[in-house]
This record gives sequence, C-alpha cells and structure tokens, in this order.
Amino acid sequence: MLSIMLSVAFLKIAFPQEQKVYYELSKFSKWRFVAGPVLYNKAELTPQYGDMTFENKPMLGFNAGVMYDFYPDHKWSFQTGLLVAKEPICSVTYKILKENLYSEYQEDLVDSYKSYALYTFSFPLLLNINLQTGEKTFASFITGFKAMYFPNGSSDFVVSISNEEISDYREIFGLKLESPKNSFQGSFVIGTGFSYALQKILLKANLIYVMNFQNTISGEYQFANLFTSLDTRGYYDLSGNYLGLLFSVSLKKSKEE
Repeated sequence: MLSIMLSVAFLKIAFPQEQKVYYELSKFSKWRFVAGPVLYNKAELTPQYGDMTFENKPMLGFNAGVMYDFYPDHKWSFQTGLLVAKEPICSVTYKILKENLYSEYQEDLVDSYKSYALYTFSFPLLLNINLQTGEKTFASFITGFKAMYFPNGSSDFVVSISNEEISDYREIFGLKLESPKNSFQGSFVIGTGFSYALQKILLKANLIYVMNFQNTISGEYQFANLFTSLDTRGYYDLSGNYLGLLFSVSLKKSKEE
C-alpha cells in the first residue's frame, strides 16, 4: 500500500500535462524483455557465544522478465512488469581443525556449501527520467519500489562425522534457516541506465541497487560436539539486497501500431 501511494504521488508530480517527447524513442514498443546478472550481499553473522566462525560469501544470481513502460518516449515515464529470480540462501566455506575430529582425520576438514531457494516473482513500480545524450543515445535514472512474492520455507544444513569402531556419531556444524512468514516482501530500487537506438531494436543497460525492507533469510548457525573447541552459536541474517546489471531489448513498432 505504501508503494502504491508513493507511486501515485510520483506520478502527479512527474507528469505535467505537456512533456518533452523524444521522436527516436517513439519508434519502439512499450514492452521490454529484461535479463541480467545480480550480485547479492553476503549474510551478516552475529555471534551469541563461542569463537568459531566460517567464511560467508556474496552470491551471484540472475533476473529475467518483461517490463511495460507507459510513456517510453517521454522525459518522465512510469514502468511496471514481472521479474523472475532465484533467491540465495547461503554460500559458506567452513573449516574444522583436525584436533576437533576423530584420530583417523589426518588433515583439517574444509568444505563449501551453496544453496538457493525457489524462484521468486517481483512486481516493480518504477519512475524513470530519460535524458538525450546523442542522436540515438539516452541516459536514464530510475527509482521506485518492488513487491516480491517469496513463499515461506526453511532449509537445514548439517555436517556430521562418525566412527564405526566406537559407534559414535556427531553433528559438528549446522545452519538452520527460514524465510519470513509473510509471502510478500517490499524493497526500494534505485539505479541508472543507458540506451542506444538501432534501426530495429532499442538496447538498454541498467545498473540498479535493490534494498529490501526485511531480511529474506534468517536463522542460526552452530559448531558443537567438537573434541577440543568449545561450542559456538550465532545468528545468520541475509538481507537479500543486491546490485544488478540488467539488459533489455525493445522491438521496433509495426506500421499498424
């Protein structure tokens, strides 16, 4: 509701009765096909007790979808559409020293784990300003909001060791994570872009940053049942914020349009 109210306010301010129209942009469709890579911020780790930790990495992702621009040839325009993405859960590298393991381990236990959630669907509401920089080139600035459908779910990752001779089994490292109970989440979007008009297509590249209003993944991590080190426990929070480079293509209008 906040996104809708602010978008309406933007529209009233940004769309005067007479706007500057760019003839070169009027040749192309209001629909755009969008795709490109994104880089998610790494999760934040907050220790509760203990000294052990693990390497927590940023994660690559990919967005794809369609966008509709209500006034693509105007200086000010309003855009919406549908974007599909695969949200990350974690990307970690952990190390357990050999003195914390059974005697048959001659080296430290080092391994990595990466996990993604199901596909999510986002519905952006963006305000765009076009500025002509050349005969066929345009710079743009965008800001707005995005609503994302992200069903609630959970993910568990456990590292265990065992010794058959003494019939011993130990869980030594684990992550217990969950997405928010609410299936719809909001975010703020800001970015800039560059367009180039060819004879039959309009190419555009947008660099955007997305800041979520709540974490997409939260939970806890734990090191336990080790031979020498004391237990460690902490919180894991993934904001889901990301930097994206999105490329789009608009086709030239047919003569009937």
